[in-house]
Amino acid sequence: MRELLSGERGFESDNCSGVHPRIMRALQEVNYGHASAYGYDPVTAEAKELFNRLFDREVDIFFAMNGTGANCAALAHVIKPYQAIICAGSAHINRAETCAPERIAGGKLIGMPAVLGKIKPETLLELVSEWQSEHVALPAVLSLTQATDEGAVYKPEELKELCSIAHSHGMKVHMDGARLANAVVACGGDLKGITWEAGVDLLTFGGTKNGLMFGEAIVFFDRTLSNFFKYSRKSCGQLYSKMRFIAAQFIEALKDGLWLEMAGHANAMALRLYEGMKKSPSFRVPYKPEANELFAYVNQEIRAKLNERYIFLNFGPEPGMSRFVTSFDTKPEDIDEFLAYAEQLRGACNGEHT
Repeated sequence: MRELLSGERGFESDNCSGVHPRIMRALQEVNYGHASAYGYDPVTAEAKELFNRLFDREVDIFFAMNGTGANCAALAHVIKPYQAIICAGSAHINRAETCAPERIAGGKLIGMPAVLGKIKPETLLELVSEWQSEHVALPAVLSLTQATDEGAVYKPEELKELCSIAHSHGMKVHMDGARLANAVVACGGDLKGITWEAGVDLLTFGGTKNGLMFGEAIVFFDRTLSNFFKYSRKSCGQLYSKMRFIAAQFIEALKDGLWLEMAGHANAMALRLYEGMKKSPSFRVPYKPEANELFAYVNQEIRAKLNERYIFLNFGPEPGMSRFVTSFDTKPEDIDEFLAYAEQLRGACNGEHT
């Protein structure tokens, strides 16, 4: 199998990374004997208690298999078919989940203008203050992506204002936290400040993008919302039978801060890449990454050739941009070799000796 895999570490996505060795060992350790299925096992119970300690309060936890499924199950549970989910136009649920939230939840997604994926309070207030009647979808949920798909991070005070507006208009607040760990690191470790203390009602807590093999967690801070959610999870196809394998990964990641260690490293590698690109005539980087996603303009003469060796995606908030994503297993030498190769290609295009 090994010969089928590339030895190069590219920048396509943190979904492309491997599994952290400690997480892999945790999977092996629970691969013993039989245990009750569907989450009725001691490993899952331990993981749920760990989440309570992590958030410093009682929460209701439900594990799911993947990010899109977790988002859809959470949203489907809290809206009715005649209601709307408000999100940034660039949000993952709006642009990269193939209409799944609308198909499964049955409501309408309303994508709003946003700056680097962040919704502005005044824009939200204007939208929810518009004419409402039975002729239009009723806004019921505000979904915020943290970190955003453009690599920006909502700060606690920004979230508080948005949540306050949403709650004052009878809406619940969902957070898509596929890269929550990266955002927590960017906010100095303030997990509570960017979740329930800010007013978030339910959260999709990402694992797959941060060193896990598979698995996400749906966290209900407003525990009245979780009533009968186990039925919603099953009907949305997200009830994993051998739940202990998801739970064991989260225990290993959360018990001593590994989840933040992995995310911190990914963020640091994005910053290293940013600093290197700033010094190189082969790139133009309009803004500094706050998490582990960086967007840059790549010299058009070398982009295709560079992309052959180091995979990255050619899209971004502005036309002509490329996206670079770092992960827990990105190494400093991966960054340095990438930048050196870009200079080598540029030199060859300019007829320089290398």
